[in-house]
Amino acid sequence: MSDQGIVNIHGKAYNTVAKRVADFREKHPDFTIETDVQSNTDVVVVKAFIKDNEGRVLATGYAEEVRGSTNINKTSALENCETSAVGRALAFYGFGGTEIASANEVSNAIIQQAKQEVADFFIKMNRCIDDNMTSVLEIKNSIVQGVLSNGAEAWFELSEEDQKTLFVAPSKGGIFTTKEREVIKSKEFREAYYGPTEEIA
Repeated sequence: MSDQGIVNIHGKAYNTVAKRVADFREKHPDFTIETDVQSNTDVVVVKAFIKDNEGRVLATGYAEEVRGSTNINKTSALENCETSAVGRALAFYGFGGTEIASANEVSNAIIQQAKQEVADFFIKMNRCIDDNMTSVLEIKNSIVQGVLSNGAEAWFELSEEDQKTLFVAPSKGGIFTTKEREVIKSKEFREAYYGPTEEIA
């Protein structure tokens, strides 16, 4: 069996479904892979069967996909679901590398997790902006007017967590411009709240 089609993800070996099928065909050319579509609505469910040359079921695998949940599921949810079901059935029969999930499934899960983390980040940031809008506007107005005391007070009375969330760069969706961020980081801004500080020799 070739090493082609084996993907290492976070130190674990995942076989692609294509490799599982190829290895299965090579070792058992007279066995069959069959699939049964159990649901083909907004939620697609497919069951796959591995059968020997006498028709006995040796292993099964289920998969579920939600139409439109990913780019591939917008156009090919059924095909995607069938591939996953076959991959899982083959894994249960012993053609799975070190993991039951296929490389395809794991890659998709990682992408979805990353998307969710980005979405969660923006939800958190927008909520923080909404909750602290009065302070944000005070800081912005203070910088525009060149009178930093009110803005500094508004900034330094925020929690450290809120400061961290609000200080995200504008290129990443942050509320403060690059120039405003420079002012907030400045010695003058800090001293407008804490008073003059002695320089360390």
